[in-house]
Amino acid sequence: MSTISQGDQKTGLSTAIYTPTFLSIVYDVVVLRFNLRFMWRCRTDTVLEPFFAENLSRRHLDIGVATGYFPAVALSRPFRVNAKQSITLADINPNPLASARARILSKAPNTTVETVVADITKPPPKELQNCVFDSISMFNLFHCVPGKEKLNAFHLYKDMLADGGVLTGCTVLGGSHATNWLNHQYVKLYNRVGVFHNWDDKRQDFERVLNENFEEVETTLVGMILLFRASKPRRF
Repeated sequence: MSTISQGDQKTGLSTAIYTPTFLSIVYDVVVLRFNLRFMWRCRTDTVLEPFFAENLSRRHLDIGVATGYFPAVALSRPFRVNAKQSITLADINPNPLASARARILSKAPNTTVETVVADITKPPPKELQNCVFDSISMFNLFHCVPGKEKLNAFHLYKDMLADGGVLTGCTVLGGSHATNWLNHQYVKLYNRVGVFHNWDDKRQDFERVLNENFEEVETTLVGMILLFRASKPRRF
């Protein structure tokens, strides 16, 4: 296992909650099965799984890894399970990195998995700065990151994307995008206790920053979840 660290990381409930116990027992059930389907109104199995899988290359960077559910599911498909695959996992918390790496290797043992401790609000660690990937994913990441500067991650990581590569992701938007009273109160609670930092996150802000950094951008809103796909990074 290869792990690279990046110091001076932000702390808080949104990162501290990802303990080994939470990841192994709670995350998939609460976040992927219940919250996404019933609160954020975007199903994991019919929307997010295929979205991830269809944009996964053999040289992939996954940022904000949680339990490694999405790459593990994609790599367990018959035409991928025995393929030679390289995936780099990046997260601010070492616990998800260990959990995701183990899960991926249990489903696709031929995969080369590297792990990197990194804060997306800061420049990538020096060990990543000369890397190039054919695909980058940022699934369920931004709603957990505090501060407006988090959107600068698109600028910081776009140069790691190959010219023909694709960056994809999804995020829960803030209170103004609530579809009913219940999920409005739910996202408000998550922000109040510090699990989320997305109360003011808006679709137009993501679209603006994506378009500043990529020539081709697609977004779609499913419930409270913004899905985005960007390619042809602008080289400044």
